[in-house]
Amino acid sequence: MASIRDVARHAGVSNGTISRYFHEPERVRMETRNKIQVAIEQLGYLPNALARNFRLGKTKLVLALVGALGDPFYGDVLAGVSYVARQRGYRIRIQEFTAGSLSHTDLNHIVTSREADGIIVLGGAAPFRRNAGEGESAANPAIVVCGETADPELLHYPRVQIDGFSAAREITLYLIGLGHRNIAFMRGEPGFSMIQDRETGYRAALEDAGIDIPDDWLADGNLIISDARRATRKLVNAKTLPTAIVCANDEMALGTISELQTMKFSVPGDISVVGFDNIRYGEVSNPQLTTVAQPAQSIGETGMYRLLKVMDNPLSEAGVVYLPHRVIIRQSAGIAPKSRSIR
Repeated sequence: MASIRDVARHAGVSNGTISRYFHEPERVRMETRNKIQVAIEQLGYLPNALARNFRLGKTKLVLALVGALGDPFYGDVLAGVSYVARQRGYRIRIQEFTAGSLSHTDLNHIVTSREADGIIVLGGAAPFRRNAGEGESAANPAIVVCGETADPELLHYPRVQIDGFSAAREITLYLIGLGHRNIAFMRGEPGFSMIQDRETGYRAALEDAGIDIPDDWLADGNLIISDARRATRKLVNAKTLPTAIVCANDEMALGTISELQTMKFSVPGDISVVGFDNIRYGEVSNPQLTTVAQPAQSIGETGMYRLLKVMDNPLSEAGVVYLPHRVIIRQSAGIAPKSRSIR
């Protein structure tokens, strides 16, 4: 079986030129390309699958940018992305990012240099910011966003998500239906783009019910258990003690329940707690967590299907696809207590 060295020797070029022929053919003169092609045909050289993909302008690799790699929700989304990718012969490379850690040009380079054919962004904040002088007309790599976002950098890309506003409004209305009037909200951090719609939905439900929202009913749990514990202590020291807390994700809800129990509050007897995302741990918490379920794996599968279309035709996909959510009723939310003390 002929090797790359055999092809290089037969064509009268260096091994490096053969490598560029497969990886960056635009850097090889047409005359030289023709000589290499003749050598390949005469020797019967069979390039491996990766080399063939480079010649076709494809890597068969998708880059998944994840804002929180340890988040169980995004793990399930990635499972959906990977399932479809494997079916279509693609590999997935996973990279964790912080908001704004890449430039728009960086992502373009990843695709144009054939490091990846397309990019899946998982998380509410954009991993990149446009460079100075780049406008909406700047060339875009093939990008699809999986999950809620209010980040203006991501809003013009194809997206797959649930309607976070409607979901948060629905679970807050559920608490109101149980008689709760003092309902606090635990968010990530002010203006955090993933959960902005969730906070807006919470506010809308209380406003529809004629309930004012004091500033001390809003706490920043930063989407993690340790900060949720601190935020819980802030909420129970509010002027008016909440009878229920809506947490913008399940991890904060689990931290809130644990901290309330440490402080000798009964959940849901004294304070009800609800979460968001339906991560697997909520079903085995004590009490089991009432939450909003997202179809995480379906979000990943749908996102990968959309990316395949974008990679074939950048103008084929636009806008947002909403998948259905559902409120799962468990034991962490109950009927509101009859009275509350004023602090």
